[in-house]
Amino acid sequence: MAEKTLKGRTALITGSTSTGMGRSIALRLAAEGANIVLNYGTHRDFSTHDGGADAHARAEEVAAHIRRLGGQAIIAPGDTRSEEDTIRMVNAAEKAFGAIDILVLAAGGKWKPQPLESVTIDFWRDVMAAEVDAMFLAFKHVIPGMRSRKWGRIIVFSMNGAMTRKTLEATAADYTIGKTARTWLSLAVGHDEFENGITVNIIEPGPVGHMTLNEALAAIEHTDDAWDKRAKPVAHDAAELAAFLCSEAGRFVSQSLIRYPTDGW
Repeated sequence: MAEKTLKGRTALITGSTSTGMGRSIALRLAAEGANIVLNYGTHRDFSTHDGGADAHARAEEVAAHIRRLGGQAIIAPGDTRSEEDTIRMVNAAEKAFGAIDILVLAAGGKWKPQPLESVTIDFWRDVMAAEVDAMFLAFKHVIPGMRSRKWGRIIVFSMNGAMTRKTLEATAADYTIGKTARTWLSLAVGHDEFENGITVNIIEPGPVGHMTLNEALAAIEHTDDAWDKRAKPVAHDAAELAAFLCSEAGRFVSQSLIRYPTDGW
């Protein structure tokens, strides 16, 4: 049996219970032996997602599969825009597992392309809070512990080509500004914390296919060949990137912008 590269490490992954990349990353890191802290946003309306499945029920299902893979998992629901909720999530992780070694920020703002004059100030602030405030709060309350232990892995989700003008052809100004701010803050913190054993990397996905839970598990457990025969990128691609970045093999990879698919939008 292959050695589990993250045995004993703990990962807090925001936005990790729905159909996207956060869930695939949670399952993939669990397969490498990491303890997983699952999160879903308590401020979102999940009634139209996954056939109307209850958010907490989905989280419980993911946690059950992590345990079946031999891992440990807890669920820490909370609004990532809230400092109180962020502190609560961090405390829950530390109470259960002792420390947070890996932070993955997969949750983000709403993507709703529309003319700038149609954007309300409340919607603008909501997107900025979900993209930027949430990142600041997570960094503020997680990085000091990583620094004290001289080890940490941080992965932030931005968007494909966030630092290029081409992005503006495909998305909205508010969303683009939020993702660009994420990228710059990641680069700045990555520069400051590298000497403390902390790496910070940015994954910049373009259009990436979601996966059912069974598809995500099959990709991890190699129970079919759909992953090997995929024609387009899917959420598990991000999970494989994350597994590498969190491993010892990724120790000296930091402040990197990893774009996939490379042809962008």
